[in-house]
Amino acid sequence: MTNYKKRMQTAILYIFGILTATITIYPIIYTAVFGLKSPEEARVSPAYAFPEKLYWGNYLYILKESEFPRYFVNSVIITGTVVVVVLVVTSMAAFALAKMRVRGRHHLKMYFLLGLMIPMQVCLLPLYQTFAKLHITDKYIGVIIPQVAFGIPLSVYLFVNFFRFFPDDIIEASVIEGCGIFRLFSQIVLPMSRNIILTLAMMRAVYSWNDFLFPYTFTRSKDLQTITLGLRDFVGAYGYTDWGRTFAAVTVTILPMIIIYFFLGKYMVAGMSEGAVKG
Repeated sequence: MTNYKKRMQTAILYIFGILTATITIYPIIYTAVFGLKSPEEARVSPAYAFPEKLYWGNYLYILKESEFPRYFVNSVIITGTVVVVVLVVTSMAAFALAKMRVRGRHHLKMYFLLGLMIPMQVCLLPLYQTFAKLHITDKYIGVIIPQVAFGIPLSVYLFVNFFRFFPDDIIEASVIEGCGIFRLFSQIVLPMSRNIILTLAMMRAVYSWNDFLFPYTFTRSKDLQTITLGLRDFVGAYGYTDWGRTFAAVTVTILPMIIIYFFLGKYMVAGMSEGAVKG
């Protein structure tokens, strides 16, 4: 009876796992397949129907004739800069808060946590007024600064929780051997923090890549628009939408994050455990 119960529990878990995976993967497959429909078929065929003939014209248009490659490059520049800046700033700040005797470090931790409680929408108007006076609207930096600022609190929190459990013996032995603080941090601490670094890099990349609010608020020129804003190009006059090209554009938009998650997913699970559960 015990073995029967175990088999039933295992079967139920597998069923739930398969259902969850299906619910998660189906929209992605549906989007990619719909992008393979010709304009005529996209208008008249049922939405759930598989295309009678694969039509690659939508994807070729996205990659060769539309403005999407430029939007893609803009998103890569902004996302890459945000990820690098957030990781560099928060890793050093968190290590100091977790391991160094910094006066008032406990109060500083609370200040960082307060940043998690402030809705970004509340800051849009004062940010826009400030950026307009500084003449940094409609520039990369006008999008990068708020994304970095709102990415710092959570990153510091997870880094601090990870560094709290970093072995003090390793730090003390390195100091005794004459290792300076920057060498200790860059050559010993960071290589041993791979999981949490890759986790936060992926989290920041997904957030920045998918962000619509800040690029929409702080950019006007099409030359600086990101890939999320570029999706609006496929909505024509009177609400007419070329659904084949739209779904192809959405597929191109989400593909980089899917690839990143495919290769870094295991590190993200481990990093979240180290940065959150231990804390």
